[in-house]
Amino acid sequence: MAIAPEIFIHESDKAALNTLKSIPGFSQVLKAFMKIWNERQYRILNMSTYLNVNDEQMSEYYDMLKPICKKLGIKVPELYISLDPRPNAYTSGDTDPFIVVTSGLINAFPKELLPVVLAHECGHIVCHHVLYKTMGKMILSGAAEIIGFRSLLTAPIQTAFYYWMRCSEYSADRVAAVCCGDSDIVTEMCMRLAGYDKNIPFEANKEAFMQQAVEYRKMIKSSAFNRSMEFMMFNRMSHPMNAVRAYECRKWSKTDTFRYAVEFVDEESRDVVSHTHVPMTKSAKDFMFKDRREAADMLHKMGFTNIVMERRTETSKHIKEGRVIGVTVAGSKDFSVGDWFSGDDRAVIYYYQPPTYEEISAEHPDELVVPAGSISYFGKNYKDVEAELRAAGFVEFEITRQPDIKMGIFSSEGDIAKIAINGAEKFDKGDVFGKDAVVSIRYHAYEEPRK
Repeated sequence: MAIAPEIFIHESDKAALNTLKSIPGFSQVLKAFMKIWNERQYRILNMSTYLNVNDEQMSEYYDMLKPICKKLGIKVPELYISLDPRPNAYTSGDTDPFIVVTSGLINAFPKELLPVVLAHECGHIVCHHVLYKTMGKMILSGAAEIIGFRSLLTAPIQTAFYYWMRCSEYSADRVAAVCCGDSDIVTEMCMRLAGYDKNIPFEANKEAFMQQAVEYRKMIKSSAFNRSMEFMMFNRMSHPMNAVRAYECRKWSKTDTFRYAVEFVDEESRDVVSHTHVPMTKSAKDFMFKDRREAADMLHKMGFTNIVMERRTETSKHIKEGRVIGVTVAGSKDFSVGDWFSGDDRAVIYYYQPPTYEEISAEHPDELVVPAGSISYFGKNYKDVEAELRAAGFVEFEITRQPDIKMGIFSSEGDIAKIAINGAEKFDKGDVFGKDAVVSIRYHAYEEPRK
């Protein structure tokens, strides 16, 4: 099973994507893109132009990819090498994503660092970035002009798209850090992209690189002018600055969330059934009004092993029987996506199930309980209804015919036309009446018209 993306998604990634989707006109851009989008065209380009790395060709690189995919629970994507002196790697596609690594990156990076790059690219697959990143790469590179929807691509959409693409890299870096077990190797990857070529005969200092990021943050925050300058310089970049990326990943690696994520992914790769900690991939409100069995299945798939159900017979809302009216995990009823709990924490599903006829009758031994609501009796034969109500204890009946010259298409002779108990024409299943309650029934009776 694929690892849930919620484990890795950076807060800025989530916020930026929500902002992008909310911009007027974005849905039209997406529809226009999907009309011309064809994943096969990429496969044609890759197979005809780049070097396909597999078990038979340069298998050493392909073998780096397999354990990463197993750990993340994803299908091994196709891997290609393109002739390009610039160090780069990218993932594209949708249903069958693929990874392309440039020859420049292989030349600039030591071999032991290549799995980090591959894990980062697999991170985009796990986090479901690939379709939007493919879309952004195409339309922001000028393809929108060629494929005919340049007019739809407004400045706010372009700016928001670039910003989301930069933020998505933070999430993919988190995946790489979790796969490798620490953030230092992600820091080194960023240093290499920043200029630390493997042929440089000097040792780089990771802490100095981190301090560089800290100083940069201070400089940007120090004045509105610097923030404006940053925006003008980088608002058309698809990747964040290398030092900032490394800083963000290291900051996350010092949290319990990172430790739990490393632990969880490792346990998943070893097919551990009972996890030490499990991530919430749904918020509390996502469970509301679902079928209780569906809610239990959702919690079970997350990794919770101590799931119990508690019935509630009263609710302030009109909902169907068996539906969830609340969920608590370890006593918390306000949990959010991304929160972590112990796998054996008590998860309680509260669901609505009204009292049964027998339960209500036991609570009102000296009264009569209606076994069904008034609406359910319409269309039934009056004799059957009378028998049902007599079985419930009702003894006083007033039964009359309603002569009909013409029957409705949903009515038959003898069907209930009107029913009331003690004058109440509307009553619900479980309503209580006194033992002297009178049941008034009027039923349809066909009558030939006079000639």
